[in-house]
Amino acid sequence: MSELGQVLKETREQKKLSLDDLQRETKIQKRYLKAIEEGDYSQLPGEFYTRAFIKNYAETLGLDFKSLSEQYPGDMPKLARQHVDTPVMPPDGSESERAQKPIRRSAVRAKNWSSFVNKALVIVFILIALMIVYILITHFAGDRSNPSSGTSSSHSVQFKGDSASSNQASSDSSSNSATDSSANQMLKKESEQGSTTTYSLSGTEKFEVTVSAAPNQTRGAWFMASDGQTNKQIVQGTVDLHGKKSYKFDASSAQSLRLRFGNVPDTNLKINGQKVDFPNKNTVQTLLINFNK
Repeated sequence: MSELGQVLKETREQKKLSLDDLQRETKIQKRYLKAIEEGDYSQLPGEFYTRAFIKNYAETLGLDFKSLSEQYPGDMPKLARQHVDTPVMPPDGSESERAQKPIRRSAVRAKNWSSFVNKALVIVFILIALMIVYILITHFAGDRSNPSSGTSSSHSVQFKGDSASSNQASSDSSSNSATDSSANQMLKKESEQGSTTTYSLSGTEKFEVTVSAAPNQTRGAWFMASDGQTNKQIVQGTVDLHGKKSYKFDASSAQSLRLRFGNVPDTNLKINGQKVDFPNKNTVQTLLINFNK
């Protein structure tokens, strides 16, 4: 037994402490405490731990470790300069369990936040891509040519006059002239290219256009009318069964009228009171009507 171990043991016994009591106080295993008292440092896990255990043991008994080191330098293990974590005995006394290092919560939070931001950015990019695809499909839906796209069509639509007007034999000459003008008007389809169809309107001095919501309309239908030569807007709006159902305007001052429609299936078109059938089923269409007075 070393002199230092003898001093520690005698002090412990004076304080009437057993090795079990000291084990509970210092959290150092009983067999290590006994080895310190006997000076058998080979039983301890390295010089650093040996010195640390001796210091803990001495201070628990109320002894000054520095003074003991100076009095018994030969019994003190020499330390190499190295950093080693001091093992602590778990509450159940098992030697296999080691104290866990504190978790750096801030680093964990930062990592979780970074992962969340990356996922959010991916979702945003996907939504933007889907939106762009939707816009492109909607915009170019009307540009898909049907079998007759890009070809000229020579057939024409001749409007029939109102039977009630034709039966008014007693009307004055001006009424007969207006009726004849309506009966002889002709809307001729000249060509179709992509979503644009060109017509010519002749045989009449009137050019009244009515755009209205279809009776079975499912949603509002936007349209715009402009001068085909100057591009000056004449009128635009949205026809809706639950809002403004129709627009009627005079286009006789324009030599060419451009009509753009954003929802053809839910739109009705009339020229001088006569219904005009759209040339195809495309949702987005443009009609260019050249007015020949």
